Amino acid sequence: MSESIIEPREVAEAVERYVAQELAEARKYENRTPLDDSGVWSLHRLAANIFALGFAAGEQVADIRARGQRQRDRETDGSPT
Repeated sequence: MSESIIEPREVAEAVERYVAQELAEARKYENRTPLDDSGVWSLHRLAANIFALGFAAGEQVADIRARGQRQRDRETDGSPT
């Protein structure tokens, strides 16, 4: 579990808030099972993976926009495409 993954502070804080809420619910209700360390780590890993997917998608969209802008600039300059 020592693998390094990217997880922004806001994402880590959101996971920790969720974990705290789940642990409070487990103390309050007998039909709730508290999360163990492995479960908490898995939630952080899932959140980091979801963030990475969103980040990658955002990079792809930014690249598409940049290519479009370069194409428009070439067309405006009269340069051949």
